[in-house]
Amino acid sequence: MTFEHYQSHWQKSRLAGLGMAFPVTVAPMVGLSHVAFRHLIRHFTPEGLQPLLFTEMLSTRRLPFERIDQVDELRVMDQETHFVPQLLGNEESYIARSIDKLMPLNPWGFDINMGCPARQHLKHNWGVRLLGDPDYAAKIVAMTKRSSTKPVSVKMRCGQDKADPDFLERFTGGLEEAGADWLTIHARTQSQRHKGEADWTLVTDLIPKRKIPIVVNGDIQTADDALHLLQDIKVDGIMIGRAATARPWLIWQIAFRLGYETPPAAFPGQKPPETPEEEGQAFLRAMLRYCDLLDQYFTDDEKKLRRLRFHVVNACKWLLFGHAYYSRCMKAKSLDEVRAMTQHSLDSYHFPMSQRINLL
Repeated sequence: MTFEHYQSHWQKSRLAGLGMAFPVTVAPMVGLSHVAFRHLIRHFTPEGLQPLLFTEMLSTRRLPFERIDQVDELRVMDQETHFVPQLLGNEESYIARSIDKLMPLNPWGFDINMGCPARQHLKHNWGVRLLGDPDYAAKIVAMTKRSSTKPVSVKMRCGQDKADPDFLERFTGGLEEAGADWLTIHARTQSQRHKGEADWTLVTDLIPKRKIPIVVNGDIQTADDALHLLQDIKVDGIMIGRAATARPWLIWQIAFRLGYETPPAAFPGQKPPETPEEEGQAFLRAMLRYCDLLDQYFTDDEKKLRRLRFHVVNACKWLLFGHAYYSRCMKAKSLDEVRAMTQHSLDSYHFPMSQRINLL
């Protein structure tokens, strides 16, 4: 398929009708989706494309009382536009004040968290707990819509203990009626958390039953996965999660395979890494860039190192023998040590990257 042919198909899609420029998004991930990570993804994004990137989950109980310029989770790139803050909460006054606080940052839209399985949030009837109360969940969408002039989406799971297609149809129908502009469905249940295979069919069977766009999330690890969903199953869009920590160039790979040959500004005349060896080397170079971005956006050295370690904990699962790199990062006392070790690894070792892994 040429990119012109794909564009012709895309321009008729439901997501394009919302003003979305590309059908691939990158998920909100606690501890990962901060500004340095989003900048890393943009570093590998072809010029001319503006995929939506989500922030970390933001508590509406805290946001109204925080200073945007002093909270790490609220930092944005200069003139960053295509980003979506994800809100966690269920009280209209706090939701309204949180949106008002974030509007000066010029977000593309707002997302409501109905998928987080963390216990500390369940006791407040937040996150995935809302799947147990469809009427209340719909009211939260309506609350958010009353306060937002931007598109409002919901990120949710397929169910709590088990996936029930009939429940999923009823629940998403309520969100649609309440005014949600689009939905992202993580094709796992609450009890699965982030483990095991996602059941994409639960989402794809739902798509024709909704008038609003449905984006598929969960277990999308490679460009082949993305293209299967976009071209063969013809989903509205996809959301990449933890695989983007290992493959920040995944959007570049997908776009290239769709026929979009314009590379990222940082890689003139180049093609995206493809072989396991190319990807392994690209990962190490990406980590050098990531260290620079952590220094650029954050000041606390200890927190910078914690952010890097958490990134590596997630990413190294895709690297063959990645435990060696992970172990060295855990022992490093500073980002400068990580840089030196990463450069040595780049010059001396080859850590090929696996295509798909079992997420345990």
